[in-house]
Amino acid sequence: MALDEKVFTTDNGQITTDITDKGGPMGTKESVGKVLKTTVRILPGVGSYQDKESLRESDKKLRDHISAQLSYCVETIERLKTGISRKGSLSFLKDLDDISRQMDKASRTIAFAARGYAGVFDSNLIDEKVLSHLFEFDQSFQKEVGLLGSLVAKISKSKELDSTILDEARDILLKIEKRINEREKLLNGPSD
Repeated sequence: MALDEKVFTTDNGQITTDITDKGGPMGTKESVGKVLKTTVRILPGVGSYQDKESLRESDKKLRDHISAQLSYCVETIERLKTGISRKGSLSFLKDLDDISRQMDKASRTIAFAARGYAGVFDSNLIDEKVLSHLFEFDQSFQKEVGLLGSLVAKISKSKELDSTILDEARDILLKIEKRINEREKLLNGPSD
């Protein structure tokens, strides 16, 4: 070992001279990345861009989670439809199919919703405040999707379906669709 090499000891007693080795100190790459990210923020506009990008990424992860929850509800309804049709009963099959399609559409719309980018010369620039408000707005979807998820679980466990529980699911889906439309208005700003 050369005199200028540094020796690192890991928690499990391994000794290494290469910090990129698996036995090296944990978080080295992350700490270098954090230092670089912090250092580059001194350039004008970079900090604001990083903050906006972080908000966009958080919002995207949240919307992906919500979309996955809705997709799970769709799968549950599809299994229920298969079970009903195997029993030879066609009652409520069309209603369940309509609900499943609405949930699938909502899931895809939420997953692929606009992330809040604006062109350099766009007159409607999107600032951090709008992106933050958009993230909070998307968090509010959790409530309706959670209600829908518990209702779908109740529907799937029900021995006998009735129209009232299906109407309840439709009402929640209408609220979700309305919120999706409100989201677009929020992102696009007030119309002239």
